[in-house]
This record gives sequence, structure tokens and C-alpha cells, in this order.
Amino acid sequence: MENEYDNIKLAYEEVTVANETNAENFWESLSYDDKCNAFHAVVSRLVQSEITDNRSYRGTLYDVFKFGPEMYVRGMDCGYMILHNSIISEKDKK
Repeated sequence: MENEYDNIKLAYEEVTVANETNAENFWESLSYDDKCNAFHAVVSRLVQSEITDNRSYRGTLYDVFKFGPEMYVRGMDCGYMILHNSIISEKDKK
């Protein structure tokens, strides 16, 4: 049983590293203007979803970015859930 767990853990780690490598390679392949546009598009969507609409983690992934469930864990891997959970709306501060 432990060997199965180790195999699953290793496969997960390999996918995580591959995703990070692919994302970094993609980012580095973009022109400066494309980086600016990508940054603008992502941040605009996050502000609308997180601050204006007060959406959930899943709501942002699925409804705003139109991702499927395969992005749930990847969003966690890249730190989006940490970011999402760190945003406290004004109504929650009261």
C-alpha cells in the first residue's frame, strides 16, 4: 500500500513540476506586449471576481476563467487558493 502511495505522490510531483516548467516557458516566450496584455486580462478578471462579485474559488475558476475541474488542483499548486483565501471583503471585516 505504501508503494502505491509513493507512486501517486511521485506522479503528482512530476505533473506539478511539468506544469510550472511549461507555464514559465510559456511566459518567457511571450513578447513584452503580450505579457502586459496577459497580466491585464488576468488581474482584471481576478479583481472583478474576487473584489466586485465576491465569488468563490470554484466560481472564479469555472465561471470567470471558463476552466474545467482539471484546473482545481493546478490553481492550488500555483498559489491561487492561497491568494483567494487571503482576500477579505469589507463586509467580512465587520
